[in-house]
Amino acid sequence: MQDIADRVVAQSRKGLLRSRPLFEPHCSVSAADITQVESQVEASLPKDLKAWLLAVGYGDIDESLSFRSEWFKKVEQGHLKGAVLVAQDILGNYYGFLPQSSAIVFFSRSTPEYAILASSFASFMAQLESHDFKIIRWVESVRTLPYAWNA
Repeated sequence: MQDIADRVVAQSRKGLLRSRPLFEPHCSVSAADITQVESQVEASLPKDLKAWLLAVGYGDIDESLSFRSEWFKKVEQGHLKGAVLVAQDILGNYYGFLPQSSAIVFFSRSTPEYAILASSFASFMAQLESHDFKIIRWVESVRTLPYAWNA
């Protein structure tokens, strides 16, 4: 995880007038912060997600994918009940993990749909990097499945 964290933090994007960092930090994350989040969501965070948070903290990737403590919530309804939300994109879609497998899941905000994006957080980040960190373009290209929030 440290390799991709280092690459994300070191990269920048060209803006209209000047370049801007690919990753915009919000605040650092400590082991105690992670313990508090795990208690709040009643699940252990995957090791690779913990490593990411400890390496870069909370922040935004490419101004489109946001990691904040307030996004960490347990899914309370539907057949993926118990999944843990960890990030939100610029359109309000959520990203989370399944505690039993650590798979990363996309939850659409505008329609009751979801998609498994990766088998782990490390794989998710590698795939995001292969999509040039364009999360919206990536999720618009994946096949989604219906999600019954009332199940």
